Amino acid sequence: MSCGSVTRCRRLPPNHNIRLFMKGISHLNRVTGREHDQISRFLLGIIIDIKLPKGLSPVRLVAAVRAILDFTYTAQYPMHTTETLAGLEDARMRFHHNKSIFMDLGVRDGFNLPKLHGMEHYPDNVTLFGTLDNNNTEYTERLHIDLAKDAYRSTNRKDEFSQMTLWLERKEKILRHDQFVNWKLAGSPAPPTVKPLNPGIVYERELTMAKHPTHKAVKFSALEMAYGAPFFRDCLSRYIAGLTDPERSDRQIELQANSIDIPFNAVPVFQRIKFSTCDPYAKKPANSIVDSIHVQPQKTLKNGDVIPARFDTALINTGYGGKTGVTGYRIAQIRVVFTLPPRLAKTILPSAIVPPKYLAYVEWFPGFKPQPERHHSMYKVSRVIKHGDRYASIIPVANIRRSIHLLPKFGPVAPLHWKSYNVLDECPVFFANPWTDRHIYATLY
Repeated sequence: MSCGSVTRCRRLPPNHNIRLFMKGISHLNRVTGREHDQISRFLLGIIIDIKLPKGLSPVRLVAAVRAILDFTYTAQYPMHTTETLAGLEDARMRFHHNKSIFMDLGVRDGFNLPKLHGMEHYPDNVTLFGTLDNNNTEYTERLHIDLAKDAYRSTNRKDEFSQMTLWLERKEKILRHDQFVNWKLAGSPAPPTVKPLNPGIVYERELTMAKHPTHKAVKFSALEMAYGAPFFRDCLSRYIAGLTDPERSDRQIELQANSIDIPFNAVPVFQRIKFSTCDPYAKKPANSIVDSIHVQPQKTLKNGDVIPARFDTALINTGYGGKTGVTGYRIAQIRVVFTLPPRLAKTILPSAIVPPKYLAYVEWFPGFKPQPERHHSMYKVSRVIKHGDRYASIIPVANIRRSIHLLPKFGPVAPLHWKSYNVLDECPVFFANPWTDRHIYATLY
């Protein structure tokens, strides 16, 4: 199992919220809480279908890991209802029902662990004392330098506790007095109005693009060869046909596209889409970059090193997607992000029609099935193939909600020719990963 996990870790596709452990995770020592968090984001994906010793089936292992992940992610909700607390208890019971697999594998002799016992009290603690994010030690970790290290350095190293306390007390008084003086100098303004916090576990993300394109003019031939967009011109013609008359049927759009002549052969392209959020419950600063989508071809450095191409997958709103749930969403791989400047748009569009500022050439996966897979509750997806080719189209970048990480379906043995940089092209079947962050978990759960 150790060798299998190393092989699978090396073959996971990259994502903004995924750390790739190229040497595997089995031999890590002195693992930090942050590394545990990073491992939990792909752990379930590398044990599905894995070949276990003694001929054991991985079904119980998958169920136990899924249960503990459900418990962990649900416990992180910034607010709870009776339904989410019931979900916590259900996840705990599912883990205990399947935990015997770890004893059968020889991983453990028993489960007399305080943390496992503590899980039983989570719902009561939430009911009595509020959500569990109030107990997160990361909130006060940043104060360690201010309240401990700096204070200790200000002592003579003898009877330091009383000196540290006095130093901190004086420092706080000076800060308060400084704030009071600044307030008086500013004319004693009234305190700012604090807007009430709207309830919710998923907050809107703001899509951000670079002010200027990465490349001002990339030829269609380069988009075909380097970016893997062989039908870019055809898709652009179909998009223009649909934009000029949204009432056209697919058949009419196809016929109209055949008569559209595109007089230019290059467009400005971008290589990254960023998403920021002002989630008040997040541990990151307001408006920090919480997600991004990379769209970049292979690059050779001056020293001869080659940086592999990277074309991330994304969750696309097809027009009626909500804040949570998969209804109205599809997955697509982003191949090209470009813009049509006014000087180009006016050559193919009437003056009354203004195209979206940013567009994307994407390759589609089918819509989500009504229900996820039975044992691990993840959605299985594969590419849409029409007439032997990947089905592609052009969409507004504004329809892209966020990135989504796909976990390859490895089977009992991971194919050796799969690599992190080519697995999205080589692997035929994937699972949509709901563990990369709390935002996607609430969407795919």
